[in-house]
Amino acid sequence: MRGRVEALSGTGVALAGGFVGLLGWAADAEPRARAGFGAGPDWSVLYAELPLTVLIGVAAALSAWSLPRRWTIGASVAGYAGRVALVAMVLAGFWPAVQGWYAGLPEPVPDHKP
Repeated sequence: MRGRVEALSGTGVALAGGFVGLLGWAADAEPRARAGFGAGPDWSVLYAELPLTVLIGVAAALSAWSLPRRWTIGASVAGYAGRVALVAMVLAGFWPAVQGWYAGLPEPVPDHKP
């Protein structure tokens, strides 16, 4: 029974991390993709930034979930509550980190050909 609870909770944590990564990416994805549209859309926003942001969100959430498990001896409600609180804090810090990363990127200059 404990293995099923761990598997289900780990799946939920991975989904939450992926969802936060997706939301962080989608906040300003359209303006980033349309910048410099005269030369064509920037497809790296979709094919590079999206999977990386989602995977980093999943990795951060699962790392925060599994790290305290190394030091806990038994499964208890307090242990699960502490792990959930840690994951929530990591994901709450991940959101501004993603937004800060995208805000710091230079704006592409449209390519004007004479």
